[in-house]
Amino acid sequence: MYSARIFCIVLLLFSFGTTAGLAKKRAESTHSNHKASHSLAKANVGVSKKHGHYSHAYARHHRANRSQGPTVEQVPQEIFPPGHKFTPEEKAEASQIGALEESGMWKEAFKAATKAGKQHPERWWLQAARAAAASNLNRPKDTIDAVNAAIQNNGGDANRLNLAQLYTLRANAYSRLGRKADAMNDFLAATKLSKTDPMSRAGAAWLYATCSDAQIRNGANAVALATEAAKLTQWKDDTVLDVLAAGYAEAGDFAAAQKWEGKAIQLGGQGDIPYYERRLVSYQSGKPWREDSR
Repeated sequence: MYSARIFCIVLLLFSFGTTAGLAKKRAESTHSNHKASHSLAKANVGVSKKHGHYSHAYARHHRANRSQGPTVEQVPQEIFPPGHKFTPEEKAEASQIGALEESGMWKEAFKAATKAGKQHPERWWLQAARAAAASNLNRPKDTIDAVNAAIQNNGGDANRLNLAQLYTLRANAYSRLGRKADAMNDFLAATKLSKTDPMSRAGAAWLYATCSDAQIRNGANAVALATEAAKLTQWKDDTVLDVLAAGYAEAGDFAAAQKWEGKAIQLGGQGDIPYYERRLVSYQSGKPWREDSR
């Protein structure tokens, strides 16, 4: 599902893991990892201080592999909730891990976050950072484990956006493991937690549009959620428009599918356009896209 544009860090923890940034995709089909996954090289992570805490701009998503659509890896926005009092030790710890993630050193960030998390299991944001790193390393089981720990140990410290991004990371991991129903549940839970997060909506829409399980597919739901995501990204995010096109195709409106896939091609980068063009050919032939399509 969607990979997203999220955040970069002064303390990357201040950003952890989505393109609220979107990361671009590399492969082709499951939008659960679509925009939550743009290639790291294209991820622009910037940090701005606001209201006394750090907020991060969504990084572009990258596609983890051919079977996944938009994904929100990279770094989710505001991993550190507003109002949290960080000790000097916590700030130094977050700064170290954040710098590693900001530099795309996901393996090193994963090791650092894992070690720190064992020493301080009460620091849920270390688990969030670990989840972000694991997601970028395409380690879905570790991502799920870290997200579970972050959710269980936050003690009410995580705000609704934090939780939405955690659920989205876990949904992408479930999707990679073929657990589509679990992925859908998490995506939908994330949409209820945050009214402004496009990636969870794009992720759910991608499953509704392309899942090989006919019991999950629902063209009307796909179009509705993808439209919400497109509005939230001001109709300028190519991976979201790609999802919207898939939704229309599943709903049987191939003219609209071709229109929005064409828009995605206009906005997409060189690494993504070939996948968009492949889907466009499918829609021109009157065929909806499936996550196992080639």
